[in-house]
Amino acid sequence: MKKLIQRIMLWLGSWPKDKVLHFTICLIISLLSGCIARICGAEWTGVMAAAWFAGFFAGVFKEVWDDIESQGSEESDWAADIVGTTLGAIIVTILTL
Repeated sequence: MKKLIQRIMLWLGSWPKDKVLHFTICLIISLLSGCIARICGAEWTGVMAAAWFAGFFAGVFKEVWDDIESQGSEESDWAADIVGTTLGAIIVTILTL
């Protein structure tokens, strides 16, 4: 297990700072919204849906904002958003089972 964690940390460490921020923000939003859904009484399917959609829409909002500010959105930003969102939804779902 220790080697797996080290490999994940090395992999994340190779990401540019902007991608880590996209990943982390979507992960946190997914975790928080899943926890709120569970506190409100949602079953595991509702928790997963709330977590995933909240993280996804946060990522979409950020990418639209980047386009408006003329920085443009990158495919790798979208990928980091989706990976963070999906991981957050999986973690919060497992914790609420």
